[in-house]
Amino acid sequence: MSQKEISVVLLDDHAILRDGLEGVLQTMDGLDVVGSIGHPRELSKCLDLIQADVVLMGLVFDGGDGLRCISDCMSAYPDKKILVLSQLPEAIYAQRVLNAGAHGYLMKRVSLNVLLDGICKVVAGEVAVSPVVATQLLAHYTSRKKSSERSGIDQLSDRELHVLTLVGQGYTTAKVASNMGICKKTVDTFKERIKVKLSLQNSTQLAQAAAQHLGRLQ
Repeated sequence: MSQKEISVVLLDDHAILRDGLEGVLQTMDGLDVVGSIGHPRELSKCLDLIQADVVLMGLVFDGGDGLRCISDCMSAYPDKKILVLSQLPEAIYAQRVLNAGAHGYLMKRVSLNVLLDGICKVVAGEVAVSPVVATQLLAHYTSRKKSSERSGIDQLSDRELHVLTLVGQGYTTAKVASNMGICKKTVDTFKERIKVKLSLQNSTQLAQAAAQHLGRLQ
């Protein structure tokens, strides 16, 4: 750990997780949790009032878009570092998170030592991802140099992937609409686009594909 104390803001919609993580991080030398908030709409106010080096955040929020939060934050506060700590599959989301402007993506199941190392890496200007994701990103970069065509889930826009994520978590159309702050008709439009891009025939196949991509099928 560097001699300079690293200030961290926690952003996650699970209060128990935030409280537990704050309690653990506050015991670590060189770290100081200076803020703890539950929704992306609170982030700007927090960063305007508090000096922070790192935003350690989740990705799924009720009524909020994690990817949009990242891009908005980096536009308004380009000096901040963002490290995402999420339960969503890193094979699907790590690249999107980095594209949005974050500096790392770790799964919530990682050890405390890995998390601390990730925080230090992003502060130092490095990217914090698992070895599996690092290999994936390199392969993706190499393949993109060879071909500009995308296939499968890579074809989906961030908003379409957000819808697919919520469908995979068992959300109804009405609940997806409420979560994303859009109307049900717009959700239906997103679903139709997803089905076309993934060559799905009906809503049942969409639900199965969503669950499969999110690792919910055995």
